Amino acid sequence: MSENSQRGLGVTAARGVFWVGGGQVFRQLVGLTTAIILARLLAPEDFGLIAMAYVFIALAQLFADFGIGAAIIQSKDTDPRVISSAFWANIVVGIALAIMTAAAAPAIAGFYDDERLLYMTLALSLTLLLSGAVAVPRAVLYRDMRFNRAIQAQMVGSLAGGLVAVTLAWNGFSVWSLVWQPICGSGISFVLTFAFTGWRPIRTFSWRHIRHLTSFSFDVLGADLLDYARQNSDKLIIGKFLGSTALGYYNLAFQLMLYPLTYVAGVIAKVLFPTLSFLQKERARLQQACLKATAAVALITFPMMVGLFLVADDFVLVVFGEKWAPMRPVLQILCLIGMLQSVGTVAGTIYLSTGRTRTMFHLALVSAPVTVAALVVGLPWGIVGVAFAYAVATIVLLYVNLWFALRIIRLRLRDYHAALLRPLIASSAMAAVVWFVQSIAENAIGANRMARLMLCVAAGIVSYVLAILVFNRAQLAELRRLVTASLKHEREAEK
Repeated sequence: MSENSQRGLGVTAARGVFWVGGGQVFRQLVGLTTAIILARLLAPEDFGLIAMAYVFIALAQLFADFGIGAAIIQSKDTDPRVISSAFWANIVVGIALAIMTAAAAPAIAGFYDDERLLYMTLALSLTLLLSGAVAVPRAVLYRDMRFNRAIQAQMVGSLAGGLVAVTLAWNGFSVWSLVWQPICGSGISFVLTFAFTGWRPIRTFSWRHIRHLTSFSFDVLGADLLDYARQNSDKLIIGKFLGSTALGYYNLAFQLMLYPLTYVAGVIAKVLFPTLSFLQKERARLQQACLKATAAVALITFPMMVGLFLVADDFVLVVFGEKWAPMRPVLQILCLIGMLQSVGTVAGTIYLSTGRTRTMFHLALVSAPVTVAALVVGLPWGIVGVAFAYAVATIVLLYVNLWFALRIIRLRLRDYHAALLRPLIASSAMAAVVWFVQSIAENAIGANRMARLMLCVAAGIVSYVLAILVFNRAQLAELRRLVTASLKHEREAEK
């Protein structure tokens, strides 16, 4: 690969991070604002009920794509017969899943012994058709590295879904505001994604044309199913044995932990996947791209998770109110595990971009039962016990997964740790400052939680910025160079 093409790929990836990252920041702000408002308007039980239903809905959504989207990105196939056949296959699968989920609604309600889940599941089954329909158009946008269009559709969908949810909750629709949020958001996102591609499916379907994608996609699907079981068995167990209110506390804490994973690590992973797919045969550049991506994720997620851990007490009571107090210890446990999970996302990207999905599937076969067993052990200690068990299992399995993934690109684990060292040092320095300010504020401010929270957040931001200027200036210079290049490229593209 020539120097100019290397630079072009770097700028394209930087544009992707800029667009996807900016869009995800917007979605994070919308999601967090919506969650705070809804938490004030609704009861913890409502959040528990939607989490119960979504254990099964989200499981079915994995089948709606069945890995074809990732296979299209990885293969770079532009044959219109292949893309159209994949699209129609996903439409058929989406319709079938919606029908099967609707038929299973009585059994789901019976499992939790709550009739309200019957009607909620019937309504949410509509999202399965939308998930199947949007998979291929979105994959086309990512394959072509048109990240801006893909994320613009998601941004508008998130905003629309949030507005619908808040409006319904304000008018007393309780848990149904949470039901209609994903339905409206997904519908609008699909319409815009389909429009932005400029692509229309042809009226043809041939299994022969997509057969070469299925060995990749089925391995992805199998791994996704097992990983889903690993990550969501805690909600299934809590909902069944501890009830909807306990699950409401746990699920909101889990969602707060997921924001950095989804909107930071997820951003970089989406951009990194097509980028690494171009670099499959260039080991040195592949290694450097993974290390830079890991360090970039850590630079953002480490201070977020450490800071939230330290101010969890004041944050929960000030932002969500006294009724959410039981979720504080769960949130703190999940914050610590969220740090590791955010930088562990590179493993999955390596498997996908190098086509080693079979290894990913085999590891998932081990991870799922180990996690379920750990959760059962923690169940007698309530949601705190389940959260702690989930954290222990996740740490062990994360390192097993990383060990295999890094071997594929012949990257040493100590080099991976070295990429995390500077963000970790900067976050530790920030933690020391926040803890010191917090200690002083408890005596000086007293019971004014709002003032104490604002003071600690301000101290954390200032101290972290200073810390990264001292310990991580080289990485900041690299990020600034890529962002400047991407902005220049955007301006030139608009002319």
